[in-house]
Amino acid sequence: MPPYLHRGRSGLCYKRIGLHCHNFILLLAPYNNIGRDDVSTLVDSHPELMYLDLHGGVLENEYLVKILKGCKQLVHLDVRNCKGFDDDDDEILDLARVASHIR
Repeated sequence: MPPYLHRGRSGLCYKRIGLHCHNFILLLAPYNNIGRDDVSTLVDSHPELMYLDLHGGVLENEYLVKILKGCKQLVHLDVRNCKGFDDDDDEILDLARVASHIR
Protein backbone atom coordinates (compact mmCIF):
# COMPACT_ATOMS: atom_id res chain seq x y z
CA MET A 1 0.00 0.00 0.00
CA PRO A 2 1.38 3.44 -0.87
CA PRO A 3 2.26 5.86 1.91
CA TYR A 4 -0.53 8.27 2.77
CA LEU A 5 -1.50 11.01 5.18
CA HIS A 6 -4.93 11.26 6.75
CA ARG A 7 -6.23 14.72 7.65
CA GLY A 8 -3.02 16.59 6.91
CA ARG A 9 -3.33 20.12 8.23
CA SER A 10 -0.38 22.19 7.15
CA GLY A 11 2.01 22.95 4.36
CA LEU A 12 4.88 22.16 6.71
CA CYS A 13 3.59 18.61 7.07
CA TYR A 14 3.34 18.24 3.28
CA LYS A 15 6.88 19.56 2.90
CA ARG A 16 8.28 17.10 5.45
CA ILE A 17 6.55 14.23 3.71
CA GLY A 18 8.10 15.39 0.44
CA LEU A 19 11.55 15.23 2.00
CA HIS A 20 11.15 11.75 3.45
CA CYS A 21 8.59 9.90 1.29
CA HIS A 22 9.72 9.92 -2.30
CA ASN A 23 6.98 7.55 -3.49
CA PHE A 24 4.15 9.57 -1.96
CA ILE A 25 1.20 9.32 -4.37
CA LEU A 26 -1.94 9.32 -2.16
CA LEU A 27 -3.21 12.06 0.13
CA LEU A 28 -6.41 11.74 2.15
CA ALA A 29 -7.28 15.08 3.74
CA PRO A 30 -11.09 15.31 3.91
CA TYR A 31 -12.98 17.95 5.88
CA ASN A 32 -10.04 20.35 6.06
CA ASN A 33 -9.70 24.01 5.27
CA ILE A 34 -7.10 23.95 2.50
CA GLY A 35 -5.31 27.30 2.38
CA ARG A 36 -2.85 29.02 0.06
CA ASP A 37 0.24 27.76 1.88
CA ASP A 38 -1.10 24.20 1.96
CA VAL A 39 -1.78 24.17 -1.78
CA SER A 40 1.51 25.83 -2.72
CA THR A 41 3.53 23.39 -0.65
CA LEU A 42 1.45 20.44 -1.80
CA VAL A 43 1.89 21.26 -5.49
CA ASP A 44 5.59 22.16 -5.13
CA SER A 45 6.50 19.15 -2.96
CA HIS A 46 4.22 16.53 -4.52
CA PRO A 47 3.58 17.13 -8.23
CA GLU A 48 3.62 13.31 -8.60
CA LEU A 49 0.43 12.85 -6.55
CA MET A 50 -1.95 10.45 -8.24
CA TYR A 51 -4.79 10.28 -5.69
CA LEU A 52 -6.06 13.31 -3.78
CA ASP A 53 -9.12 13.28 -1.54
CA LEU A 54 -10.23 16.65 -0.15
CA HIS A 55 -13.98 15.98 0.02
CA GLY A 56 -16.12 17.96 2.43
CA GLY A 57 -13.51 20.63 3.02
CA VAL A 58 -13.06 24.27 2.16
CA LEU A 59 -11.11 24.89 -1.03
CA GLU A 60 -11.13 28.24 -2.81
CA ASN A 61 -11.47 28.37 -6.59
CA GLU A 62 -7.91 29.61 -7.16
CA TYR A 63 -6.48 26.77 -5.06
CA LEU A 64 -8.38 24.10 -6.98
CA VAL A 65 -7.07 25.61 -10.21
CA LYS A 66 -3.52 25.49 -8.85
CA ILE A 67 -3.93 21.81 -7.93
CA LEU A 68 -5.31 20.97 -11.37
CA LYS A 69 -2.45 22.80 -13.07
CA GLY A 70 0.33 21.59 -10.77
CA CYS A 71 -0.47 17.93 -10.08
CA LYS A 72 -0.37 16.57 -13.61
CA GLN A 73 -0.19 12.92 -12.53
CA LEU A 74 -3.61 12.95 -10.82
CA VAL A 75 -5.91 10.11 -11.80
CA HIS A 76 -8.36 10.60 -8.91
CA LEU A 77 -9.44 13.90 -7.36
CA ASP A 78 -12.29 13.98 -4.87
CA VAL A 79 -13.64 17.45 -4.09
CA ARG A 80 -17.23 16.41 -3.46
CA ASN A 81 -19.15 18.64 -1.08
CA CYS A 82 -16.31 21.16 -0.84
CA LYS A 83 -17.14 24.77 -0.15
CA GLY A 84 -15.31 27.72 -1.63
CA PHE A 85 -15.50 27.15 -5.37
CA ASP A 86 -18.18 27.08 -8.01
CA ASP A 87 -18.19 23.86 -10.02
CA ASP A 88 -19.68 25.80 -12.94
CA ASP A 89 -16.63 28.08 -13.14
CA ASP A 90 -15.34 28.29 -16.73
CA GLU A 91 -11.66 27.95 -15.79
CA ILE A 92 -12.32 24.84 -13.69
CA LEU A 93 -14.45 23.29 -16.44
CA ASP A 94 -11.75 23.99 -19.05
CA LEU A 95 -9.06 22.45 -16.84
CA ALA A 96 -11.28 19.45 -16.14
CA ARG A 97 -11.69 18.85 -19.87
CA VAL A 98 -7.94 18.96 -20.42
CA ALA A 99 -7.37 16.71 -17.40
CA SER A 100 -9.87 14.12 -18.60
CA HIS A 101 -7.72 11.35 -17.10
CA ILE A 102 -8.88 12.47 -13.63
CA ARG A 103 -11.83 10.53 -12.22
